[in-house]
Amino acid sequence: MTPLVRRWWPTALFFAVITSMPLWIHDGYVLQLIFRVLVFAVLGMAWNFVGGYAGQLSLGHVAYFGIGAYAMTLSVERIGWNPWIGVLLGAVLAALAALIIGSITFRLRGPYFALSTLAAAEIIRVLVQNQDELTHGAVGTNAPLLFKAPDIDAKFFWGVIPLLAAAFALSTWIHNSRFGYRLRAIRENENTAMAVGVNPAVDKLLALLPSAVFTSLAGSIYASYFSFVGPDTVLTIEISVQVALIAMLGGAATVWGPILGSVVLTLTSEIFKTYFEHTHLVVYGLLLIVVVIFLPGGVISLFTRRWSFRRQVGPIGAQQ
Repeated sequence: MTPLVRRWWPTALFFAVITSMPLWIHDGYVLQLIFRVLVFAVLGMAWNFVGGYAGQLSLGHVAYFGIGAYAMTLSVERIGWNPWIGVLLGAVLAALAALIIGSITFRLRGPYFALSTLAAAEIIRVLVQNQDELTHGAVGTNAPLLFKAPDIDAKFFWGVIPLLAAAFALSTWIHNSRFGYRLRAIRENENTAMAVGVNPAVDKLLALLPSAVFTSLAGSIYASYFSFVGPDTVLTIEISVQVALIAMLGGAATVWGPILGSVVLTLTSEIFKTYFEHTHLVVYGLLLIVVVIFLPGGVISLFTRRWSFRRQVGPIGAQQ
């Protein structure tokens, strides 16, 4: 097996399996659950550009998610555009919002930065909620469908896979590029990074722009799938927290971490809601605490440690 094949066959197998799922999974609930896993994997990878590699704890990514959802919906409802044009409009608006928000919030560090991003998202939510004539306010409105029947669940499922693949490709590039090394330097010590010629303000903003675009695109397809947008569904702070948890739980500043985090967080949340109807949040919180304490590197550290051990001792225990 050549080094190239050895490196990329797990990725190819993963995408081949998920692409084939609508062909052999016919339960609508299961497809919806896996669809949510994939959407939040995209969101986790997008957040990871800023929160993982650059170490900037953003709690305002729901703003870009909501911008994508509302831009697609209102461009169809108010202007009569094709919903796909609305999706692109949302991505552009999210990038502009990221440029403005990032230019202001990246002047701050630590908890002050986190709180400022939270405040920015809350400002957008309040503005949307109070614009009754434009956005339907707190009531919300129906979102247009990006795909039509028949097999609408499968079409949405396949529609999110190119987005996941693009986010995965960009994450892989960042992980192995000089840009990614600069972001890690900023995360470890911003002052030291500046001393060796890194421009933190520019690099953090360059990481935020694609992060906002991917978050907006995921917001558009998510809102279209569930056919509704409202401040309490696409602009709620819980989405920002969940996205950050997904990346950190799976493994921040890694390529596969957000995917693993999305699988673990989404599935365990669904299981706990089913079997611990009244106490699921308590059990859910305890699980997160245990993982954070015993797996500070995220769930992916279980796999990386094993792979590192196998490379050191070999398959039969002989020292390499």
